[in-house]
Amino acid sequence: MLSTTPQNPERLRELTRQIGLRLSPETDAIAVSMTAAIEHAIGELTDEDMRAALHASVANNVEVIIDLLSHTKDAHDLPPLPDAMHYAVVLARRNVSSAALRRAYHVGSDRLLAHVFDQVQEVDCADHEKLPLYHHLAGWLYQYVDEITRTVIAAHEEEVRYSHNQAARSINSMVNRVLNGESVDAAEFERVTKYHLGQVHVGCRVWIDDYGAVADQARLLANLVDQLGRALEVSRAPLTVATGRATAEAWFGREVRTDAVDTRRVASVVAATRGARVAFGAPGRGVDGFRTTRMQAGQVVSVAQTSTTGEAHVVSYSDDGIPVIARLAGDITTTRRWVREVLGDLAADTEDAARQRETVRVFLDSAENYSDTASRLLLHRNTVKYRLTKAEHELGRRPGDRRLDTQLALATCEVLGDVVLTPADSTRGAR
Repeated sequence: MLSTTPQNPERLRELTRQIGLRLSPETDAIAVSMTAAIEHAIGELTDEDMRAALHASVANNVEVIIDLLSHTKDAHDLPPLPDAMHYAVVLARRNVSSAALRRAYHVGSDRLLAHVFDQVQEVDCADHEKLPLYHHLAGWLYQYVDEITRTVIAAHEEEVRYSHNQAARSINSMVNRVLNGESVDAAEFERVTKYHLGQVHVGCRVWIDDYGAVADQARLLANLVDQLGRALEVSRAPLTVATGRATAEAWFGREVRTDAVDTRRVASVVAATRGARVAFGAPGRGVDGFRTTRMQAGQVVSVAQTSTTGEAHVVSYSDDGIPVIARLAGDITTTRRWVREVLGDLAADTEDAARQRETVRVFLDSAENYSDTASRLLLHRNTVKYRLTKAEHELGRRPGDRRLDTQLALATCEVLGDVVLTPADSTRGAR
């Protein structure tokens, strides 16, 4: 419940809600202003990755704060803030103390209070209500900063402990030597890691999106990797290297088989672990394969990170189109604009547009054969014709025109989900 002063709590609640709604359109500008102030105040942020993580963290916090205010929720009622947690982890990995993390929140909250004060001055209320409202919001923000600071500092300290422990492990050192291209004796590698370098390797990146899902992330990841090994039917134990609080790299060894991972086969295993995501590389043999499959897995991580569809929580570099879609996932704003340009109104985030996209996708995959399309979609041939006629109108051209662009845009929508679609209201406004 939202904390209030004894005087007219319902009125204070309503004014707080109005402030949240007034701040909402300024979310991006507020985040930029706060980020600039923090960067100016904290000299340790010299690394580009740290600055990028800071930007994401500030945006994450501002969105949550405004949402909480708009819904008059208690400052202690925090939802998961993955970007804020990630920023704490990045600082720990760069050996930046938690003091910098604490100071960032104090500097940022001071800048946010200035924006809040401006809105209090402009909100439609009596003059005698403004000072109590500002005092209430300042106290609310203090509670929020206190709550989130304790949370992210705990994550920072845990990451520091974890990183220090892992750095001492000889298995990490051995794996890194191979990945860095150093000459490593295969027998020594196997003695240390219990993993054979001469076999066929399938590398993967494994991580947990929900940092707050469970306390013991390392054990959760290890169990998941073991389950993946059973699903992939490998005869030897996989090699797993923890890379963070909720991230790991793993290699699965095969003696002969070079077939790609069937992601549908392992999807149920991943789905059983809340927040789990997996990106596989293509199979590769020997030392070069060990390095290459790991690199490929890293290249398609963006698909599983970005996608809003449950099916893309497991991806493989070997899957059709995934390496290209991974590139597109690196710049969602540009990709969304391109999808809209290629698909027109079929890029709308509506059920009708989704049906049209699926029909066009299957039609093109079926060599533009109406009967085959109808059979695959379990529809009447006339229904398929009707949908394709409507789709042609929405596209502004025949579905087979700009075939490569159309198929890639449709595949991108299917894999990445509504993050690349145009909101329905925006689509109607464009007509």
